[in-house]
Amino acid sequence: MGKSAIQNQFRYVVANEQYLKPLLKNGKISEEVYNEVLENLYNEYEIWKYGKIRNPSIEVKKKKLELKHDLAEQNPGFVSLTDMARNYNDNSPGYIIQSWLRAETTINFLSLWEREHNDKFIDLVVKEPNLTPKIWIVETHAIGIASRQGKNGGTYADKEIAMHFMCWLSADMMLSVIKKYLEVMNDEENN
Repeated sequence: MGKSAIQNQFRYVVANEQYLKPLLKNGKISEEVYNEVLENLYNEYEIWKYGKIRNPSIEVKKKKLELKHDLAEQNPGFVSLTDMARNYNDNSPGYIIQSWLRAETTINFLSLWEREHNDKFIDLVVKEPNLTPKIWIVETHAIGIASRQGKNGGTYADKEIAMHFMCWLSADMMLSVIKKYLEVMNDEENN
């Protein structure tokens, strides 16, 4: 291995250990920027030629795919409340979900759903003014909602809970559900 190859490997390691990792640790750059710069250095210094240092983009891409699909895969049949809220207001889906959680009728509904489906549910009076899905899950041991913060995160919920959220979001949806319910009840009465 030539002198320039050793220098390139040294530059790569120093850039990562002395500059990039401290910036990431102190919150000066995001993990996405960290990974992008590290991958650019990997390619610029041609580190791939030496085979001793692995390409960071391989691990990052693999990790991103695992994270993105992990929450949905762990909760089959759950629906993304984040996507629904994003369709309503793209700028702040988390705030919309938190606003829904603050409603007393939502807490009553979620508690009722959990009591029917979850033997480990801790039914308690929620006094948290800034209730988040995470707080709800941790405090009550809820299973009807799953949530993860950060990139590729989101809030997912059982279909029944998702319907409640949709009806809270949209008066049109609420009216559609009521009409469908009355239609079914009318059909049952006539048969």
